[in-house]
Amino acid sequence: MNYDACIKKSIEYIELNLMQKIELKDIADNVFLSKYHFHRVFHSVVGEPVAEYIRRRRLMESANELLNTDDKIVDIAFKYQFSSQEVFSKAFKRLYGISPREFRRNGNNISIMTSKNKITSQLSMAA
Repeated sequence: MNYDACIKKSIEYIELNLMQKIELKDIADNVFLSKYHFHRVFHSVVGEPVAEYIRRRRLMESANELLNTDDKIVDIAFKYQFSSQEVFSKAFKRLYGISPREFRRNGNNISIMTSKNKITSQLSMAA
């Protein structure tokens, strides 16, 4: 069975809800699959677990905000559903190798290509 449409729809749901709490059950219900089956399909097609995908997308959006706004780092952290600035900073540094403060101060410009577009293009090529 081809799950490309389910994955595209689930990614759209995630993208629209990055600033809200996202439950696996809600995404799975949105594409009419069980949580267990959806997680397996998503991981197989996208190449990473749903929670990792969501965390990475939130970090990518927050990196964009660090570069393009003067919002406080703690406000950006809470906006993207991180429980504290420390949790956000650790996750940010793990992904980008630099703290959010250093990232903003140095004006480092990273490639902030949305994973949604990357996955969509991968699915189109597979069709």
